[in-house]
Amino acid sequence: MDYNNKKISLDDGKTYIVIEQVNIDENVYLYIANSENEEDTSFIEIRGNEILSIDPDIFNEKVFPLFKEKLMK
Repeated sequence: MDYNNKKISLDDGKTYIVIEQVNIDENVYLYIANSENEEDTSFIEIRGNEILSIDPDIFNEKVFPLFKEKLMK
């Protein structure tokens, strides 16, 4: 599924806009920004219908380099 430019509400009650998405194997990772405070950003994983934190090792080794490459373009 393409989450780009979609809105996501987290458990904290805040609404975030998806800035960028990368897919690795069957996993979807999103870079999101709070719609009311653009400095409030986060990277999350979508698995099924769940929004999860990303394992720091996987983030550093696989996920962040892909986001960096996409955002540099």
